[in-house]
Amino acid sequence: MANNNPLIIAIDDSELMLTQLQLLVANQTPCKFMGYNSGNKALQSNLLSKAALILLDINMPEIDGVEMLRNFAELNIKAPIALLSGEKDIFIKNTAALAELHGLTIISSVEKPLSATKLRELYNLLSASKTNESNSGTQLIYGKEEIQEGLLREEFCAYFQPKVATGTGAIIGAEVLARWHHNKDGTVLPSQFIAVMEEHDLIHLLSYNLLKQTLSLLEHNHDVIGHLQFSINLSVKELEDIKLPEKLKSICDTHHIPTSQITLELTESHLLENIKRALDVLLRLKLKGFKLSIDDFGTGYSSIKQLNELPFDELKIDRCFVDGCAAQSNKRVIISSTCEMAHQLGLEVVAEGVEKADDLVVVQSYEVEYVQGYYYYPPCTPSKFLEAVLQSASQQSQSSK
Repeated sequence: MANNNPLIIAIDDSELMLTQLQLLVANQTPCKFMGYNSGNKALQSNLLSKAALILLDINMPEIDGVEMLRNFAELNIKAPIALLSGEKDIFIKNTAALAELHGLTIISSVEKPLSATKLRELYNLLSASKTNESNSGTQLIYGKEEIQEGLLREEFCAYFQPKVATGTGAIIGAEVLARWHHNKDGTVLPSQFIAVMEEHDLIHLLSYNLLKQTLSLLEHNHDVIGHLQFSINLSVKELEDIKLPEKLKSICDTHHIPTSQITLELTESHLLENIKRALDVLLRLKLKGFKLSIDDFGTGYSSIKQLNELPFDELKIDRCFVDGCAAQSNKRVIISSTCEMAHQLGLEVVAEGVEKADDLVVVQSYEVEYVQGYYYYPPCTPSKFLEAVLQSASQQSQSSK
């Protein structure tokens, strides 16, 4: 990795957490990473002053996070700090207030474990800060008005990444992904518009749009794909709408497609921020017949707590843990423990980001039910998806003879 890439330092007494953070940073950002399992080791290094971001666990032995903040102030650390904790929200807020009194910059307060989604948010904050400091070029992020115009022109399209049965290789469904066919810039990826949509309460329009396109495809090609399951991503922000279950069911009813064919995927990040409202909406989505999947799953206490309290049917293992797992034992540890817990809770498991045969063998060994990834299929247009389903069915038919 290039020497000028930003450095993220994590200080946490859990080796498992440091391993997870190392993998997330490597797969979600272009940053370098250094982890320390004690405050003393971090203070003895000469890297704190060079960090672009410091991830700090509050509750640690020897030197805890509160003491570390005092040491940071004495060292005149300028890097933004994200506080990591399994403590109550009020404790995190009080700690953040103390840090600010020390003259430190708190960029975020995060309940452990740090998810891929939250890490991307932190990295985007860093990138935005760098952009404000210099005029160096970055990936184009579209504004609210242009996105609204794109929605009106119906430029946002559903792409489909097949989901495959691990044992047979047969297509059993697909995840629906958004692509923006911009009238000037060509195909635009979600990283360039999703965050803005969430910020300006436009994300529900995209979700409804993708669901309608998926149901229309099902309705007109029922003989080819009528037996498949389709996954639609929902933003946790959409769970604030108490009428969401009725709205989504109404869309399914209009297209004469049973809700049981639709799985709603939610990323783990932020689910517990309003657990009462989220549980209300999720339970009623289940009553309407939808299946629920938790994406971007972490490894800590809060993640397990969510699985116990929220009615999920499926758990997805993020690609950053799957890609290269055959060669990296730390990734296999995370996959193994996640699969064991999920299966004990009666959840089906999907491994994302399977690109190599060796990695496929690993997830098969942990009895992962389904996989997604370029080893089988990339995201594709509706027509290409229909072709893939027909080809898969033909291959399955021939192999069974």
